[in-house]
Amino acid sequence: MLSSKPIADDRRNLVGADGLLLLTVFFWGVNFSVVKYALSELPPLAFNGLRFVFASIVLLTIALSNGHRFHFKRRHLTYLIGLGLVGNTLYQLLFVFGINHTSADNASLILATVPAWVALIGTLAGVERVEPRGWLGVGLSLAGIGLIIVGSNRQVEFHFGGATLWGDVLMLGATWCWSAYTLLSRPLMRHYPSLTVTSFSTTMGAIPLLLIATPSLVGVDWAAVPAAAWLAVIASGMFGIALAYVFWNYGVSRLGSARTSLYSNLTPPIALITAWVWLGETLTMQQVLGGVLALAGVVLARRFTRPVD
Repeated sequence: MLSSKPIADDRRNLVGADGLLLLTVFFWGVNFSVVKYALSELPPLAFNGLRFVFASIVLLTIALSNGHRFHFKRRHLTYLIGLGLVGNTLYQLLFVFGINHTSADNASLILATVPAWVALIGTLAGVERVEPRGWLGVGLSLAGIGLIIVGSNRQVEFHFGGATLWGDVLMLGATWCWSAYTLLSRPLMRHYPSLTVTSFSTTMGAIPLLLIATPSLVGVDWAAVPAAAWLAVIASGMFGIALAYVFWNYGVSRLGSARTSLYSNLTPPIALITAWVWLGETLTMQQVLGGVLALAGVVLARRFTRPVD
C-alpha cells in the first residue's frame, strides 16, 4: 500500500507557498505608504539605490548563513545575471521614470495586467495551462482593480497615449519585465534553491542601480535626512524587496508562474487599506467592492490554473 505522507507533505508545501505569497502582497501593499513617505525625504534614485543595496546584503547574509553556495553552471550564470538585470535594474528604472510621465491611474491599470501577460505568454510557451474559468478569474481581478481606481475620491481620467504616451510605454515595459522575471525564474529553480536564485539575481540587479544612483546619492544632504527616512529605507529593503522576493520566487517554484503572479492583484486593496489607516486617505464603498472582486478573481484563477511540468 502506498503511503499518503508524500501527498500530505506536498499539500502542506503548497499551502505554505500560498501563505507566503499572501504575506508578500501584504509587504508590497504596506510598502506603497512607506515609499511615499521616504520619497518626501530622499530623491527617487538615491532611495532606490540604498534600499536595493540593503536588500542584497540581507539576502546574501541569509543565503550564506544557511549554507547556500553560489556555484552555477556557466550557461546558468549568464541566465541569472540577465534575470537580475531584467527583473530588478530594468524593471525599477522603467517603473520610476514611467510613473513620473503618466498618471497614477494609468500606471495602476497597466501593472495590473501582469497576471494576464504571464498567463498568456506561459500558455503560448506551453509552460502554463489556464482553463476558461481561470481566464475569467484574471478578468474579474483586473475589473476589481479598475473599480478600486474608479471608486477613489478624486477625478479619475484614463488617457492612454497623448500626453502620457511616453510614460504609458515605459510602464508597459516595466510590466513586461516583471512578467518575464516571473516566468524565466522558474526553470532555474529546478536546478538551484529559490533563495540562491533570488539573492544572486537581486545582487546582480542592485549593482547597476547603485551606479546609476551615485550622482543622486552624492547630492543628498545626509545630515538633514531624518531617522524615520532611514527606517523607511530599511523597512522597504527588508520587507518590500528581500523577504518579498524570496517568498515570491518560492511561490513560483511551488505553484508556477501564472498562479503566483495572480497574487500581485491583491496588492492594491492592501495598499488602499494601509493608506486609509496610516495616511488617512478616504475609503469608498466602490473600492471595498473592488477589493472583494479582485480577491474573488484571484481565488478563481488560482483554482483553474496549472503549471505544465
